[in-house]
Amino acid sequence: RQFRLITRSDFDGLACAVLFEEMELIDDILFVHPRQMQYGEVDLTDNDISTNVPFDERVYLAFDHHLSEMERVGGKRDNHVIDPTAPSAARVVYNYFGGEEGFPYVSGELMEAVDQADSAQYEMDDVLNPEGWALLNFIMDPRTGLGRFRGFRIPNYELMMGLIEDCRNFTIEEILELPDVKERIDLYNEHRPKFEEQLRRCTTMHGKLAVIDMRKETDIYCGNRFLIYALFPECNISMHVVMGKQGQNTVFAVGKSIFDRSSPVNVGELMLRFGGGGHRAAGTCQADNPIAEETMAELIHRISTAE
Repeated sequence: RQFRLITRSDFDGLACAVLFEEMELIDDILFVHPRQMQYGEVDLTDNDISTNVPFDERVYLAFDHHLSEMERVGGKRDNHVIDPTAPSAARVVYNYFGGEEGFPYVSGELMEAVDQADSAQYEMDDVLNPEGWALLNFIMDPRTGLGRFRGFRIPNYELMMGLIEDCRNFTIEEILELPDVKERIDLYNEHRPKFEEQLRRCTTMHGKLAVIDMRKETDIYCGNRFLIYALFPECNISMHVVMGKQGQNTVFAVGKSIFDRSSPVNVGELMLRFGGGGHRAAGTCQADNPIAEETMAELIHRISTAE
């Protein structure tokens, strides 16, 4: 029996797809935004397997590692395989189907890279001068923002589909040289100085919280989401404020510094209170524009005074 995989369009989603392809368990893939799952916007059946997205009881199996999902779902479900201690959803899938024995041909290097990526275990140098798997992760991370720029030879969906095969057949050095990957790396590098200038200009500090308000920016350059922690080493948590799709609401994306992990805030729990969700270290929520300022002030207060 074959299933459709429902996952996110990122490195963890890619690794999950590689694992299911390896077992010949999937014949189709749908990339979704977590919000689409939360609001029931995706037509699901027991012919679907989901990874790294909010749980929906209609699917055959759901794999996840988000702490907030355990609270949101409330209790154990037979088709919900969740391990909040796992560094990535791909690792949950890998362990569930027998680990190394179940996947003799999946490189340990790929699994280590996706764990490192999804739990953000990076050194300062990985962020300032990324290479290898780290660079591929940053290129694929939707939060890097390459998806906002058109003009690539193929769209992101096709790139992702191609990479599922590439990750099984090529070394990381070979993958980074593929024309469609290289094209994105070139744009990433070209934007780097502009992105850095934009971050410095749009950031205000509130105690140890860096608030990056991009709502008035016409162009948001693509760049590494961890660069803020390298540029503002005094911050231990950040909040990006951006306009939602077509400006219809305001999005708040909160994340702890990956270099100074001293912030006591449980981000996922806080975001859940505001109608969003996430992990202990990162999460998002949204607010209608008329109450955006009020929500922002409340979030700044709660984060900067947390003990």
